[in-house]
Amino acid sequence: MAKKSANKRAAAATAKLPTRPAPTWPTARGAAEGLRTGYEDLATQGKDTLSALVAANAALTQALERMSLEFVSLARAAVESAAATGAGLVDAKSFEDVVALQYDFTKGCVERLIVGGARLSELGLKAASEVYEPLGARAEKALDALRKPLAE
Repeated sequence: MAKKSANKRAAAATAKLPTRPAPTWPTARGAAEGLRTGYEDLATQGKDTLSALVAANAALTQALERMSLEFVSLARAAVESAAATGAGLVDAKSFEDVVALQYDFTKGCVERLIVGGARLSELGLKAASEVYEPLGARAEKALDALRKPLAE
């Protein structure tokens, strides 16, 4: 009988205990899944960013190569012009010939400067747009990913 009364007291004590609802905070399993998903997203974003940087670097390298070829072309033309003018000055018979050669040399230098400067500006603008293209696309994708949680 003592056993029955002890069981009744235990049953009565447990009946009086309030029951708790299931926890509403993340469980360990949910947290681990969230971490895995977050890591995968971060890894994907890192890969995409690295790909964009590699593409931008390749575009910049090609643009710098084109610009350096243009610089070499301008320098070669300047040296050839200077050599031709120097040879002409040595062969000049009068002061008027020297002035005419110097005038032609100066005129040619200014013309090459204007044309070469325009060409280099064009190459620079083209380079900037080619380098920005992969980086801009990646930045837009990253901003869209940041906007997505805010919209929900």
